[in-house]
Amino acid sequence: MQKPRNVDEYLDLIDQAIFEIDELIMCAEDENDGEAEFSILRPDLKQIEDGLKALLDEIKSGNYVIGRDQDLPIMPVVQKVRRSLPIAGLIDTINITHKKGLAKG
Repeated sequence: MQKPRNVDEYLDLIDQAIFEIDELIMCAEDENDGEAEFSILRPDLKQIEDGLKALLDEIKSGNYVIGRDQDLPIMPVVQKVRRSLPIAGLIDTINITHKKGLAKG
């Protein structure tokens, strides 16, 4: 996945990740879907969702600096559940942008 070139693209990626995580949480909460794997991951998914929402709020508040040369605080949780997280690549792109900045050009 390509790094975003501007803040609007970055916000779109974060919104997309929040939507996808919310969908996974709803699957985990649905007792009839047979997705026991997601049910077990629900606390981790919620932690990832909360972290992405906090990032979104920070950007919208105007206090955010892209390119902090450090990982997002949620990355240890993402690493923990990576094999079961269908959007790990999307979150990686968000993290790389957070860490290294927007794509140039």
